[in-house]
Amino acid sequence: MIVEIEPSRVNRILLSAGLSEQEVRQVGSEFSKNNFIIDDEGLLDLLIGFNKDTFVIISVFDRLGLGKNNAVRMIELRQKQKLGALVNIYELEVDDE
Repeated sequence: MIVEIEPSRVNRILLSAGLSEQEVRQVGSEFSKNNFIIDDEGLLDLLIGFNKDTFVIISVFDRLGLGKNNAVRMIELRQKQKLGALVNIYELEVDDE
């Protein structure tokens, strides 16, 4: 999925999600190289490279209009590739206790 978003809006969203100013500049740099268009795979790579947790990644995707489900699906596929063929993830459950 490819998204075109106003750069200042992207910066505000990333800062509010907890990215540092340096990380926001890096995303902005990649964003501007591609005429202010970024694909979801590229954004996911950057966020993972910044060691952002799953919650932050899902939050950023949702705020940018890329969708929570898309983020979860992409993270799940990455984990399956990383962990190998023996792992099969069926659902993610969070307990607030």
